[in-house]
Formats: sequence, C-alpha cells, structure tokens
Amino acid sequence: MLDPVSNVGLKMIRKFLWALLVFAFNVCLATPRDDGGGTVEVVSAEFGVFYANNSREMVFEPTWHVPHRQGQRYGWVIEVRTERRSLSVREEYLLPQSERPAAADAAADRLIIPLERVSQVSQRQLVPVDGKIYGEWAIGPGEPPGHRRLQVVIEGRVVASFEFDVK
Repeated sequence: MLDPVSNVGLKMIRKFLWALLVFAFNVCLATPRDDGGGTVEVVSAEFGVFYANNSREMVFEPTWHVPHRQGQRYGWVIEVRTERRSLSVREEYLLPQSERPAAADAAADRLIIPLERVSQVSQRQLVPVDGKIYGEWAIGPGEPPGHRRLQVVIEGRVVASFEFDVK
C-alpha cells in the first residue's frame, strides 16, 4: 500500500499531466494550419482566345473580342507566385441579358433580376504549371453574342475581372 505522501505526489503529477494535455490540445486548435504553401501572389492576369496550333499545342492570344463561332475557345491565363501545390479557383461568369431564364408565370415576369445576379459558377482546384494557371471556356451551340463579364476568385480573393465581347 502507498503511503499518503506518495499518493498526494501521484495526484499532483496526474493533475499536472492533465493540465499539460488540455493546454497542448488548445494550442493545436488555436494554431492555424498551413497547407505548406502560404500566400498566393498574382503576378499577371490576361484574357484572350485559345487556338490549336497543332494537335499537341494551344496558342493563347490576348484580346477582348471573342469570335462568335461554336467551339471557339477562350479564357484566361494567370501567373502566380506560391508554394502551394494547388489553388482553389472559382469563376463567376455573368451571363448576357439575352441568356436569362424565361419567366414561368406572370408574377415572375414582373420580377427584375439585375445582370450581376445571373451567373454561372465554376469551382475547382488548379495546379500551377510553370507558375501559371488557366481557365478555359468555349462558345456553345446557340450561345448569343454580346458583352460578358468573368470574375476569377483564388483562395477566396477576387484576383481578376475581365470584360469582353463575343461577336
């Protein structure tokens, strides 16, 4: 049987270890986790069209005018500096006036939705290649010409806004 002095000592050691464990757990919860990459710096952002030079190579041509041809590829190239392996990228594509959904009833006919609220959103993880990430779209069948806006959000921060014309 343990004497009362050593029993008190064990209780103190247990309390100390318990306090240490609680402290370490709280430190782990309070410490922000880094995915190994830190910050993302945007060096440049360009909008334009993509052309297939041959079967293995795409050529990017900066422009604000996209030819209104089905299958015409267009998009952006953003140069970044980061140590992250992948980036969370969201594209908010604001649709032109003529692409708004048709009203289902008379009440919906009276509803006015500003252009900025009608959009398509693309969310994905992109891996920088030689310090660049790419976003690409294509003119679809029956897609009307018109003025467009595209906003790119990387890791929750708006990094580029593009306005262009499809004609």
